[in-house]
Amino acid sequence: MFVQNLNERQQGTLLHYADEVMRADRKIVPAELLAIEMLRNQMKPGVKAEDVPIESLPSVFEDRLSRVSFLLELVGMGYANEDFHPEQSELVNQIARVFAFHENGTVEAIEKWVQDQLALMKQAQQLMED
Repeated sequence: MFVQNLNERQQGTLLHYADEVMRADRKIVPAELLAIEMLRNQMKPGVKAEDVPIESLPSVFEDRLSRVSFLLELVGMGYANEDFHPEQSELVNQIARVFAFHENGTVEAIEKWVQDQLALMKQAQQLMED
């Protein structure tokens, strides 16, 4: 949903970390594989996953727009199976800390937004089924 806010290198880094979030709970479910595929479909053609150390992420995501977009996508990946597992949450929180988002409540606002978005998607699905 926010991939368009990221350049090609940032998209590759997102692809790597989305995979890390998916694997953090040591279970991969079809909903997560679908979420990864949806991310890929939004990216520029040919984007390859790029492993950037967490402490170097601020040099890749230099502005607030790209940082928040990156975290929104990662939290969304964590909720792909409707269960943001503690290991997934910890990885996202490590990234949020290097962006200094824990001090100002940004990471909490991101998680709340994702939860609200999921609830709205469920409501829309119910409307379509009724």
